[in-house]
Amino acid sequence: MGVGVSRWRLAGSVAACGGMGTLAAQGLGQASDLPIPIDEAQARRRDDPHGVRAVVRETQAALQRADGRGIVAVNIMVAITHFEALVAAALEGGADAIVCGAGLPLKLPTLVGDRDVALIPMVSSARALRSLCRYWTTFSDGRLPDAVVVEGPKAGGHLGFSEAQIDDPAFQLEALVPEVVAEAARWGDIPVIAAGGVWDHQDAWTLFDLGARAVQLGTRFVITEECDVDPGFKQRYLACGPDDITLTRTPVGLLGRVIRGPLLAAFERGEFPGFKCHYRCISSCVAHEVRYCIADHLLDAARGDEMGFYFVGTNGWRCRDLLPVAELMRRLAEGEAAR
Repeated sequence: MGVGVSRWRLAGSVAACGGMGTLAAQGLGQASDLPIPIDEAQARRRDDPHGVRAVVRETQAALQRADGRGIVAVNIMVAITHFEALVAAALEGGADAIVCGAGLPLKLPTLVGDRDVALIPMVSSARALRSLCRYWTTFSDGRLPDAVVVEGPKAGGHLGFSEAQIDDPAFQLEALVPEVVAEAARWGDIPVIAAGGVWDHQDAWTLFDLGARAVQLGTRFVITEECDVDPGFKQRYLACGPDDITLTRTPVGLLGRVIRGPLLAAFERGEFPGFKCHYRCISSCVAHEVRYCIADHLLDAARGDEMGFYFVGTNGWRCRDLLPVAELMRRLAEGEAAR
């Protein structure tokens, strides 16, 4: 749900229904459609290339839309070069929670201090949660996560798994959740949120039976009326089939699950568009070696450009209905048959 996909309308609408709506901090400076003052527009070009001010404004707009209901969270990648500035922006905007993936947020409690905000790291194993809790309790006055997201290999976008692990039963969400739940219990009552390939009410209850206390979905919320992306993005979800979804390695050195399209076909032919690195957003990026910028093409997708990079979960081919957020939330809570 990163880079221009989950913005203030979607996050605020999910929270208004009693859920946790999550803004993706990455790319908000380029993707946000909120009106901004002239001086801020100039600052964006001059000294705010990472969109820190946009995170503040979008968080505030999502909270206003939620109108006191649910939770508005901001997702910030640990690997991003401006991580600390985005954490500060989320706090300034009044976020209820900060979710962190793409690395362990070892310094997050120090950055947050005594602010009243939930801290929710994302992990791919019980071992990672153990390492994080040990570090936080040692160096952050005993602070523990308020919840933890465990994401399996069926998720959309960048994956924290090797190619060999993608289909390995030992790394599937059904295997990971009990292990992470057990580890979370050793540190107290840390709720576990299961993510990656969750589609419906039945999937949620399967994971609840394994000890999860909540589920996180991305793909299904793209095809909601309130999702902030261009209608062309949603149409690609609605039109794709199982064979249109594939894995590819991106400039950040990770596998990503994506919908096949003209851009990927061009890459496979050895054709790469010229680019200039505007952001230097992730220190591990090797864009100059692979000759394209993932951030640029993700923003292209959010704008509906056919040469965009359309991240999607394994169940993306099941997307057939464009729904209001409230209706999707009701179906998730009550089941598809309870229409």
